[in-house]
Amino acid sequence: MGIIYGLIAALGWGTGDFLITRATRQLGWQWTLLFAQMAGIVAIGLVLLGRGDPLPPWGPDWLAAVAVNLLNVTGTLLLYRAFTIGTLAIVSPISASFAAVTAALALLDGETLGMITLAGTGFVIGGVIVVSRGPGTAHTNLRGVPEAIGVAISFGLFFWLIGDITATFGIAWPVLIGRVVTVLAAAMILAFSRPALPQLTAARGGLIIAASVLDTIAFLSFNTGIATAYVSVVTALASIFSAVTVVLAWLVLRERLARSQWLGVAGILVGVLLVSLP
Repeated sequence: MGIIYGLIAALGWGTGDFLITRATRQLGWQWTLLFAQMAGIVAIGLVLLGRGDPLPPWGPDWLAAVAVNLLNVTGTLLLYRAFTIGTLAIVSPISASFAAVTAALALLDGETLGMITLAGTGFVIGGVIVVSRGPGTAHTNLRGVPEAIGVAISFGLFFWLIGDITATFGIAWPVLIGRVVTVLAAAMILAFSRPALPQLTAARGGLIIAASVLDTIAFLSFNTGIATAYVSVVTALASIFSAVTVVLAWLVLRERLARSQWLGVAGILVGVLLVSLP
């Protein structure tokens, strides 16, 4: 079952990121962030109602959950920005390299990492350097790369710290907490930046709803997988979500990179997979 949960998470995150990219480029990343997270609250709220999970008691654990989710908020903000302005086949793999950041943090925390993990970290760093060297064609740009690196750092810290939160709150409540905190952040951004309200058509709304549902399914599948199977197996399979996004960008958006940049993307994906292995 761990294999199934990992693959579901990879497909959900990969396809959801692609759909969010389409939405951000039509609605702007600020409004897309608000709409998507609101839809996500409805989705995870329905899951909580169906599961009947009790509300965790109020206390210091709630402050810790909110504090940890601020990292998730930061990563999500940067992710939406990167998807809006960047080349998806470049920014998605760099964002997915948060696994290498988590491995580095574990090393600094005193954990002994194997040669496979260290090799994977090297692949990620090398891949980021290669893919960021310059545009392959006139249609390729490096905008969004700094934001994608910020995503990797933020999510790397988040996933390093979220284990204790999930152990206390279960698989669903941490997702809802993250959604609520992100909605509040999106509302504050909109209040200060005041972008024009876009026209929310049925097609655009469908993109947002589909992306939010897929993202929710992915989070729940990942949390369920690591609670019922080997963490290494689930994480390794879920970490290939960026490959799904890159393939969709190539097939649908017709994004084109130089050969060296494709090698860099491949290096990042291989590195993410190696870092996730035991």
